[in-house]
Amino acid sequence: MSFKQVVEQQLYSIGAPAILRMRADASGSAVVLAYHAVSDDPCYSLPGIRVTCELFKRQMKHLADHYSVVSLDEVANAIRAGDPLPERSVAVTFDDGYEDNFTNAFPVLAAHDLPATIFATSAPVLTGARFWVAWLYEALLRKVDAGLIAEVFGIAPPESGVEQAFNAISGRLNYCSIEDRDALLDEFEARGAFGDIPSRVVNVDQMREMLQRRISIGSHTVSHPILANLSPESRNAELRQSRDDLSAALGVEVATIAYPNGRAIPHNFDNDTITAASDAGYQCAVTSKRGPILPGANVLALPRLGVSQVGGMAKFALTLERFRLRARRASGAFI
Repeated sequence: MSFKQVVEQQLYSIGAPAILRMRADASGSAVVLAYHAVSDDPCYSLPGIRVTCELFKRQMKHLADHYSVVSLDEVANAIRAGDPLPERSVAVTFDDGYEDNFTNAFPVLAAHDLPATIFATSAPVLTGARFWVAWLYEALLRKVDAGLIAEVFGIAPPESGVEQAFNAISGRLNYCSIEDRDALLDEFEARGAFGDIPSRVVNVDQMREMLQRRISIGSHTVSHPILANLSPESRNAELRQSRDDLSAALGVEVATIAYPNGRAIPHNFDNDTITAASDAGYQCAVTSKRGPILPGANVLALPRLGVSQVGGMAKFALTLERFRLRARRASGAFI
């Protein structure tokens, strides 16, 4: 445990989050949480994007007890209309469309009657295509062959560790065309002999069931590329096809999107991406840029707070309050 985590744990144990919650919000502000996997199984997601089942239960109870959990649509509608949001507004989102969002997260959300949005990568969830991010991580957990990695991907062999290998390979793939990325992964799979790696994503029936219980479905593109690195034609296809295919399969309009790896730095989405998303019919888009939601925010580039198991409940509770403080400072409110 780091020194920072020790301090956070001490602050949490003496009730600092409860004291901080007594502050009024900056008018019209909110925090959007970004989850990925909710699972006790470490084999298909990096630690930085996974939350254990028990921690997720504690986090959702904390939200239900102390915050106003609203839908992402409510946040976007309030921004567009200039309307206030409830005090201590928080929205819950999930990226990628992992099956554990249905098996592990959904029952907890339903038990507390909490809304959430799941951003599904359409080709894996609708056609069974390989969700390359989870597949690659699980393949590397089974075997890290530095020589093979260097030969296939043309990068320096990673010195050690699954996470280092994953970051090196994904960094290479994120700057390929979609066709080149898939060809490299096909070669890696054929030569690596990793065995059967199961699909880890939700299916249509599961999404339809969740739609009945305050869960909305958004797009995470067709195949999880970095949109800013694509040609205009490929970018438009990823945006439009995912929206159209999910809408047709689910019988509802899909009008929200999470940009894959949607950070401002490195340059994973840009103004052209935002314009293309609007032209494709999206009414709201979220990024991985860290920050609270402020009045007048661009509804096609909303910041979020990424959540993982790192730091446990203490970091979760305190970071929520730090984001509320950031909103107050940005609004000029007295701290």
